[in-house]
Amino acid sequence: MKKLLVTTLTAAALFGVVSTANAHLVAFGWKDNGNGTITMWGEHWHGDQTTAYSDNGGVRIGVYGTDPSGWQLFQWSGVQNNLGGTTAGMDAMVTAGTLTGYAVDAGHFSNNPNENDWFTTVPLVLGNGTWGLFTGTGCCVDTMSVPGQFTLTGITSVPPGTGPGGVVPEPASLALLGIGLAGLGATRRRKQAV
Repeated sequence: MKKLLVTTLTAAALFGVVSTANAHLVAFGWKDNGNGTITMWGEHWHGDQTTAYSDNGGVRIGVYGTDPSGWQLFQWSGVQNNLGGTTAGMDAMVTAGTLTGYAVDAGHFSNNPNENDWFTTVPLVLGNGTWGLFTGTGCCVDTMSVPGQFTLTGITSVPPGTGPGGVVPEPASLALLGIGLAGLGATRRRKQAV
């Protein structure tokens, strides 16, 4: 399945300081819309909602390790109730095409079928890669204490690494760039020696 857990090291550092009482966002999901955009989903446990609202303004997405206050903010704009809740339920959402993938907050995801309500964002441009996601610390419905590092996969309509702030090169691309620059340097040295 196209599911990933929050990076273990990040999860330990990130969620070890959050009490269960204020960890209201228990998973993120994403849907490749097939047109160069995706929709982000945020699963919480506040029961059925009739409208999307946020104590934090939405979800901030950016390069993990940088200041999250500068990350782009995407508003929650829709509600999907009574879906997922458990990993089996979210796997079924992926199989049905409702989600392209998901990542759970390993520190607070309880695999509880009642924690099955989601907020969704407006469509945004975000490709496969490792991103920082942060909703903020304001109580209550979409609370996180600190930014999390999440890896998104399965997105095919957006180039990998594309996101807020431009394209983030993937490690393989950086390696190829390094090889190319080394080759140019060797060629230049060879020409100078002649």
